[in-house]
Amino acid sequence: MFALFKWLLWCCLPSTLVLLGLASVAAWLFFRKQFRPALLIMLLEALLITPMLPYVSMQLGYSLERRYPPQTLASIPAADAIVVLGGGLGPVRPEVPYPECYSASDRILTAYRLWKAGKAPVIIPTGEMANVTEKVVLESLGVPASAILCEDQARDTAENASKTFSMLVQRKCKTVLVVTSSWHLPRTMMLFQMPGISFVPVSCDTEATLTRAQWAVMPLWQKLPSFQSAASSMVYVKEWLGILFYSFRRPQVKAAVPAVAAKNS
Repeated sequence: MFALFKWLLWCCLPSTLVLLGLASVAAWLFFRKQFRPALLIMLLEALLITPMLPYVSMQLGYSLERRYPPQTLASIPAADAIVVLGGGLGPVRPEVPYPECYSASDRILTAYRLWKAGKAPVIIPTGEMANVTEKVVLESLGVPASAILCEDQARDTAENASKTFSMLVQRKCKTVLVVTSSWHLPRTMMLFQMPGISFVPVSCDTEATLTRAQWAVMPLWQKLPSFQSAASSMVYVKEWLGILFYSFRRPQVKAAVPAVAAKNS
């Protein structure tokens, strides 16, 4: 009964109805011997269905994640700071008193585990919503405010790197742990390359790797096309496009160091 319900649910999904509708139109056009329009619809359906396939999404994600597999705490060195890139948390608002946790919320939990294990004395959440997302979660877990240094101006990964650089220079950091989703680390580590600082990648949120490990025993209905897989595929494609872009044009990272700090350095 459980499997039957899952199949019926999949048949009723908007994505399934769209795919079946396009296939029906293509078949009707073939029946009417309108081969070119039918072929065009089939090509459009193939373009639509490919990123919706969980297998395609899994392979795209794994192609990024395999470079930075899951790590144990023991394998991660001690450092001067933990930089955690924003993502996976919804902001605190009057109607939402606590941050909502989504798939990439593993990032802040990983940063907390590192701090709890004594890997670094401070955590630096970076991103526009850091003060109302990551900071709130860290404080609720027991991290004191003095150990949280928020950077809340960065709008993308390049700005995550450039805007935290100044903070790291002012603290005279030599080794820094960089925490983000494993599929995001290849592009992130292209940008976290700054003179005088060694950045150590720390992976988390390895969903594609986990799916790949379980693929053989997953039920068939979990391997059917879905909007969720399409959304994941688009995230992974965006990462590959970002990697390609920064391969040709990597932003120059400069630290805006106060005059007093510069004089003392």
